[in-house]
Amino acid sequence: MCAKPATVRATVSMLSTVVVLTVVFECSAETVTGRELARVLPAADRFVRRMHPFPHYLGYTAVERHLMGAAFVTTEVVPDESWGYRDRIATLVGLDIRGRITGVTVLSEFESPRYTKGLLSDGSWFLRQFEDKDAGDGFVLRGDVDAITGATVTSSAICRSISVGLELITEEVLDLQVRKDSPATHLFFQHLLWQIRFIFLWIILGLAAFAFYKKNILLRYCILGMAIAYLGILKGGGFSMNDVLTLLSLRAPVFLNTLYWYSLVAIAIASAIIAGRFYCGWLCPFGAILEVLYCVVPIDWTVSRATDSYLRAVKYVAVAIILVIGLVLGGNTLASYLVGIVEPFATLFNLHGDALSWTWLILMLMCSAVVSRCYCKYFCPLGALFELVSASSSYLRLRRFSVKLPEEDCRGCRLAQKECQMGAIEYNEIAKRPHIDGNQCFMCNTCAATCPVESSRL
Repeated sequence: MCAKPATVRATVSMLSTVVVLTVVFECSAETVTGRELARVLPAADRFVRRMHPFPHYLGYTAVERHLMGAAFVTTEVVPDESWGYRDRIATLVGLDIRGRITGVTVLSEFESPRYTKGLLSDGSWFLRQFEDKDAGDGFVLRGDVDAITGATVTSSAICRSISVGLELITEEVLDLQVRKDSPATHLFFQHLLWQIRFIFLWIILGLAAFAFYKKNILLRYCILGMAIAYLGILKGGGFSMNDVLTLLSLRAPVFLNTLYWYSLVAIAIASAIIAGRFYCGWLCPFGAILEVLYCVVPIDWTVSRATDSYLRAVKYVAVAIILVIGLVLGGNTLASYLVGIVEPFATLFNLHGDALSWTWLILMLMCSAVVSRCYCKYFCPLGALFELVSASSSYLRLRRFSVKLPEEDCRGCRLAQKECQMGAIEYNEIAKRPHIDGNQCFMCNTCAATCPVESSRL
């Protein structure tokens, strides 16, 4: 009788903690200090905040009180232009009395580190390239402004917000006339050349579909190697819960500038609808590393059935917490921070993260080395989301692909069950045939390739 009040108290405490952390994270996001103002406008040592015609700072010398320039935060002057990959990017920009940029620093951003790779920190080449530009410059991304590789959305947002905000400050605060250079003409094929890397993603998908159809295990491992090299090392980790939050927040980036991102999202979601956890078994770079790690380490731990059933619920709790914080409570900062911890592939592939992120990564690698796909089974929030999508699509009869095992001619060898890395196959003693949990199965097709009856049908 006492369990129910205790559960209620625990639930209330957990929700209260989440709300408090959300408020703390959000309220501390864009505080501007005198040190930060001095960094972007070093010629001034006294700053005065003004609110008309929009929030900005004027920098003076402390002795002669000469005006040395101005500074502004992009989210205060041009908030609609400041939307990046996940949320608004608060950038502090300083400019002298001639209207030339003297310094740029990012106050707060919730971009995925797998894209930015630390290049939004002070002193990075990306931020330094804006210095000495004025409102008359073109600010053409990939023209006179270099983009961060793999982070076109982030680069475009910062470039656009600085350009528009700089023009407003120059004209309405410094009272200078802006003479714009003729903008560069962007042709459609030029955008495609910038985004050509998205084609390689579709090539990998095509090879994966072919290998699945042919039940070719060797080709599958070649594809997993491509996923590690391309989606992991080069692109920073593949599909993420941050992508899900971006999509559900209805803040999708400019289509033509981010064809790779749209391709990745389309592949992940469409494959979940028509083929369950296909992405997990064929394209996830972190899952590929865990699979190889498990094959190399000679230790194999077996999780009891009771423990397994409890642990499989953890990933559903994780995805629920992330979605509630990010979408219901509006805690973008906290949600992005939690995603960066719960999804260890950003830390692994970018070698970037705090002590908690590194601890979680090491723990998941160690567990997955002795328990097959431990992270994928029990802790991956994306895996939980894919399972929910798979279950819904099966109910609506939208699913079109699944792994097939013999129903009539099963020999009872149970080789397929032993080869399943996800523990998604159970042998039905009454019907004398294996049963696959289609929501847990990540479609590697290893079981079908191993089954003597099914493989003989190729």
